[in-house]
Amino acid sequence: MKKLLLPLLFLFVQPALADEETLTQCRQIDEITERVACYDKIVDSHVPVDSSDSAEISTPPESAESNTVPDSQSLFGKNDAEAKRIVETSMAIKPIDQIEAKVTDVRKSANKKLTVTLDNGQTWRQLDNRPMPLKSGETVIVRKASLGSFLMEKQSGSRSIRVKRVN
Repeated sequence: MKKLLLPLLFLFVQPALADEETLTQCRQIDEITERVACYDKIVDSHVPVDSSDSAEISTPPESAESNTVPDSQSLFGKNDAEAKRIVETSMAIKPIDQIEAKVTDVRKSANKKLTVTLDNGQTWRQLDNRPMPLKSGETVIVRKASLGSFLMEKQSGSRSIRVKRVN
């Protein structure tokens, strides 16, 4: 029984290793529709798809939205990240990882957290309790951090605070 089980196990492991390499290649594709098509190709090679379903699967749902400016009705019910991506794509807005601006106003709340207004009109509120002396006229960099959060740091220093945009 053991002699029969080992060759069978090897037959099942070999395709799984090949799929892992293909999945890694798909993961490196930046364009979302191309990445999904790559994943679909892998799944379709293992599970046959009806010809009636293939037309629906091959047409990405956002293809109609990418040619026109989305309205509030078409974005209703989408999660924030997906809605943002649809709007950016339809308006050809290139995403950025950081901004640089001058501080126009700094306010400290009762719990000693900063609310910083920048010269571009944005207002950011501190989320953590780390001290960062900041004055009007100083240049700060606000950059994306992990899990959708943002960090603000002085242009001249390495200390940063976690912030959230309030307007």
